[in-house]
Formats: sequence, structure tokens, C-alpha cells
Amino acid sequence: MSTEDRTAAAVTYRPAETPESLLDFHAPDGVSLQYYEITSLDGRSGPAAHLVPAEPLPDAPLVLSVHGSGGSIGSLPVRTLALGLSGRGVPVLAINTRQSGDAVNTDNFYATVRDIEAAYWTARSLGYSKIVLHGHSLGTSQVSYFAATHWHPETAGIALTGMFADLPWKSRHLLINDEAAYRALTEEAVAAAQAGDFGRTLSTQMSWLGGRSVAVTAQHFLTYRRTGTAGARSVEWITRVPNPILMVRDQHDTVIHDFEPGWLEAALEQGISPSVTSVSLPSPEGTEGHRFDGSGESLVDTVAGWLAKLD
Repeated sequence: MSTEDRTAAAVTYRPAETPESLLDFHAPDGVSLQYYEITSLDGRSGPAAHLVPAEPLPDAPLVLSVHGSGGSIGSLPVRTLALGLSGRGVPVLAINTRQSGDAVNTDNFYATVRDIEAAYWTARSLGYSKIVLHGHSLGTSQVSYFAATHWHPETAGIALTGMFADLPWKSRHLLINDEAAYRALTEEAVAAAQAGDFGRTLSTQMSWLGGRSVAVTAQHFLTYRRTGTAGARSVEWITRVPNPILMVRDQHDTVIHDFEPGWLEAALEQGISPSVTSVSLPSPEGTEGHRFDGSGESLVDTVAGWLAKLD
């Protein structure tokens, strides 16, 4: 038998052309934009946008940015932060996870975190030794979990925008809010998982944002939505994050209730983070707060100011 090392799995990345969905995504003046295709340990590949200022700020970290439910590199506020921060001298690596676009409500929470892991090691390979993780909306749960379970010394902090506190609880009691429907979803999802059919689309649709009913797979329901088994509980993971934490909510966010930042802040009193900053941004009436439509400039100011204070 050969004694040579063999590779069982690996994170890989390669330069890629501009994705069609991002043809209108243009770097600010003085910033270069390079796309990569990143492949995670389990073989899933997806795009990433690397924005590099020609004159980066001294000791500026790389911001690794993760979108929300069904979002992408080009969706708000990931787009706002990627362009705004890079224009101010902060490099950014924004990624599409496996729940982007039409794959919404189909993924496994734990598998999607592998996309963040792959992007993290790509950032390290690109030469970055100081990394800040940014997650928006659903991405805040994924980022909180990654930071809580991967204590890399290169992680300088995590920034959360439009953050859920406990998505399984919220899904059951506020979004679905129907115990019969919840029970039907649970029973079918558990049966599918027990049969090894994790990606099965359930026959019962799930009540979602805006009161819409949407298709959902067994693995998504069990890892994001079911109380007791789902891992998307930021209120638990955030207490285990050993880095500075920034949380930002727009005051007109109708997706994230105003009690959710407070719930997270209360949990963090028992956490291990050396510093926690929680900010509520004012915005004009009628704007879409969850996307920071009316507070984008203030969001960039807030995140940039917080980054400048990191060790």
C-alpha cells in the first residue's frame, strides 16, 4: 500500500467570469473586482465576489459577507455593504450560499455553513489574516453558528444585520402559527429524514414571510424551523462567540421584530464576547427596513466605524 498522502476532501477556488445575475454589480472607483467559484468540502460550488481597494485602510480586515434567505451577492444590504465598505478602503468577499435564489427553503442549515467555511479558507489563501464575518437575516444564524463553533484566531469580529433571535421558535409561533400545520410538516419531515430522503419537498406548504405559503424540504424544515431539533438558534450560538459583536437593525424592519435584538442582548449577558454593540438605525417611513432601503448610508457608516475600532 502506498504511504503517500491522499486527499479525501478539499476546499478549492478558481477565478470565474461575472455571473449573469451580477452584470449590474460594479465596483466603486479605485476598487478591483474579481469573481471566484468556490467549492466546499462536500463538492458544492458557488460564486464569490472579491472587492479589493487599491489603497486599503491600514490593518483593515476582510469582511466576509453572507446574504439572507434566497438572497445573493447583489441583494440588499450585502450589495450596499460590499460596495460601500470597499469604497472606503475595506476589502470584501461576498458569497452566494447554497440557499440562494430558487434554492430558498431547500437547504440543510449545517451544510450551508460549509459554504462559509469554504469562503473563510479561500480568504485565508488569498492572504487575509484578519477576517470579520457579516451575516444578514437568515445569514446571521449561519454566521453565529460558524463563529461559535470555529474559534479561528484570524476572526476579528462578527457583524449581524437584520438578525433573528430564535428562528425555530419564530417559525412555529409567529410565521406558521397553526399547530395542525406545524404537526403535519413535522411528521412528514421526520419520516423523510428517517428514510434518508432529506431533500424531499413536503406535501404541506409552510407559511412564510408576508403570510405566503411556500414549498419546503424536509432537511430545511428540520434544521431551520422545527423547535427542539433545528440549529438556527442565534440566541444560543451567539453566547459562544469569543469575538466582538455588532448587531444592527433598521427601525422599520418588519421581518425582525423590535424585541429580537433585546432577546439577543439579554442572552449575551451570559456570553463570552469581549464587546457587544447594538444599534437601531432611523429610516424614513415607507422604506423597507429589512433591506435597509432608507438607511443604507447609515449602515455603511455604522459598520465602518465599528471596524475601525477593532484590535
